[in-house]
Amino acid sequence: MQLVSAGGAATAADPLLAALNGYFRAAGPAAANEQKILTACGVCSPNCGITATVRDGVARFLEGVSGDFSGDGHLCAKGAAGLGYLYDPDRLKYPMKRTNPRRGLDEDPGWVRITWQEALDTMAERFNFYRTTYGDESLLFVSGEAHPLLARFFRSIGAVNVVNHWDECFLTDSVVMRWTVGGKTWVYDFEESKYILLFGWDLIAKNKIVTAQGMVRAKEKGAKVVFFSPNHTVTAKFADEWHSIRPGSDLAVALAMIHVILSENLYNREFVSSLTNFSEYENQIRAHFQPYTPEWAEKLSDIPAAVIARIAREFATQGPAIAPAHKKTLAANYANATQLSFAISILNILAGTPDRRGGRYFPRTVAIPGDEAIYPPPNPFPAPQGRRVDGRDKLPLANTAAGGMFSTLADGMLNKHPGMIRGALFYGYTVLGFPQPMQMVEALKTVDFLAVMDFLPNDTVQLADIVLPSTIYLEGAGLVSRVYRAPIPQVQVRQPVVPALFETRSPAFLGLELGKRMAPDYFKKSDGAWINPNELLDEQVKRSGIAESFAEFRKIGTYMKEQPFTPRTTFNIPGGKCQIYVPQFEKDGEPLPHWHPKREEPSAEYPYYYLTFIPGVHKRNTTQNNRILHEMMPTNAAILNPALARKLGVAEGAMVQVRSRVGSIELPAHLSESMRPDCVMVAHGFGHRSRLLTAAGGKGVRDGDIVPSQSIEECIAAKNFGGSACIMDAVVQVEPV
Repeated sequence: MQLVSAGGAATAADPLLAALNGYFRAAGPAAANEQKILTACGVCSPNCGITATVRDGVARFLEGVSGDFSGDGHLCAKGAAGLGYLYDPDRLKYPMKRTNPRRGLDEDPGWVRITWQEALDTMAERFNFYRTTYGDESLLFVSGEAHPLLARFFRSIGAVNVVNHWDECFLTDSVVMRWTVGGKTWVYDFEESKYILLFGWDLIAKNKIVTAQGMVRAKEKGAKVVFFSPNHTVTAKFADEWHSIRPGSDLAVALAMIHVILSENLYNREFVSSLTNFSEYENQIRAHFQPYTPEWAEKLSDIPAAVIARIAREFATQGPAIAPAHKKTLAANYANATQLSFAISILNILAGTPDRRGGRYFPRTVAIPGDEAIYPPPNPFPAPQGRRVDGRDKLPLANTAAGGMFSTLADGMLNKHPGMIRGALFYGYTVLGFPQPMQMVEALKTVDFLAVMDFLPNDTVQLADIVLPSTIYLEGAGLVSRVYRAPIPQVQVRQPVVPALFETRSPAFLGLELGKRMAPDYFKKSDGAWINPNELLDEQVKRSGIAESFAEFRKIGTYMKEQPFTPRTTFNIPGGKCQIYVPQFEKDGEPLPHWHPKREEPSAEYPYYYLTFIPGVHKRNTTQNNRILHEMMPTNAAILNPALARKLGVAEGAMVQVRSRVGSIELPAHLSESMRPDCVMVAHGFGHRSRLLTAAGGKGVRDGDIVPSQSIEECIAAKNFGGSACIMDAVVQVEPV
């Protein structure tokens, strides 16, 4: 423990206190030694614009940037608390190696400080040995949004097993949108919508500023908002109508809405006739949806048939209308999430709003060249050769969307391909992100060598052989192109507000240095010199017409290109039209969405639905150690309806056991009328066990301990061809302790 803090604890503590004091004070008059630095948030993917006040070399305050398309002058709690990440006293400060050969969350790794050169040389030596001895499939890379140079490293060695959390987030919608409208888009043009239909889409409660502001503007203009969700959230309070839907039945309601719109011919005839394949498959489409009546859906969803029919008619006739499908939301993580995403996409097509104002349009962006355009590889990157440990290749449609399968990874490592993975690198992820995280811990114990790059000593770090300290977004540089709200192109600068602290390095540095050691030819320029990340930024800025250099763009801060919004008349699909019937799904999926139940239904043994959520003040499992956010929400509880609590004999704050077929957790009960009486809900992100997280360590429980992981065979059997992680499908028993 001392080794993590040694040589930097005092340095970290003073800036932390200064920053926190400044955070809670209104910014005063500018001092002579004060700077205002424009950058972009990096907590979540909208990357809202930030102005950082830096005084005496210490970042003191963060605020939003007016005119920025994402935040438009505002920051959520997570973004405003950014100094709590930067100056966290528990930050990893320099590379370390393990001396205790026993791995486990309760083991002391016996860290010893090492140099970056030793760490990188060791990693390259071990990874090269495994590749040579066991093949490319023997390496596992678990990485979030990889920097282009880290991604280039993966490509340069023909990495087979590159995995991320997309199956828990938006993989299903990526698969569906690719073949219905031509690609995944994050733009939901709420502010120009007149009718907004939300299936479990709870991003107001998640504090997504860019989408929340659009909905506020829409309501100010008279738009109607309808929300289906088992629990009454902030989004429900905001909506004009909230309907307490039975968990996992959103698909039934969406199918019934399509039935009404088709049977009453309420669809946008101009759009559907000219820009979709409806006429080609009209007989099949109409016949397919005929059985899915509102009366049928009522029995599955608890939503009255008359309500379903009314909302369908309003959605079709009071537009422009939009139904979003996004990231981890209640409706997006059931076994039938692929079919729901499919039905939602069809609803938007029938409303005539794909790539139209008021609908889901594709962002208008600047064409920023990638690393391959600027530094072409001397030869094509080697094609990945070998088996995928997560089994994603067994789902051909999900396989084309890239990403990864967190929910099947442990099964692949422990059961399907035991011993196949010899070396692994985790960047920006912790085992808490997996269903049944202790199963993932056991899987990582089977790996010969594990390296982890992160900014905090999380639970995955506890298992590592080599630990690398990462910079965070407030210390990094890059170009942030707006893709969440982008009627015209806008690019925001990301630049360091302070120099990188301690011996932290960026993922670009990691990718470049591993590339030099393992695939050097792919990291050289045409003149033989090494690729330089700073030069890469200069070339990207210059070739995209943003500025003459990155240094020049830092002075400008924001680039915008005024241009008219011209709706698409051709979509990036064979034939150029939106597809309601998807022939590409005939072989490996379903060409039209069918009804499928959720993975598990309540029973006598497990009578209650189990739901999880990400609180608005946290991001998954990365923010609980932030002192500002920790004070707002330090732990989690089992949220129960008072009626259920009375039935169980449970009072507010009493300990309960929540048990599923794969495990149990014990935590205090919190009673709330917002919850359906047949549900229990637990916040995700808590239950860290790393002893080096001095705020979050030991607080709360792992909600995923009772969320079953899955095998790829279970995905196939359930017609889960988009690869949903099914993290909302558990059913549980709740009992007093």
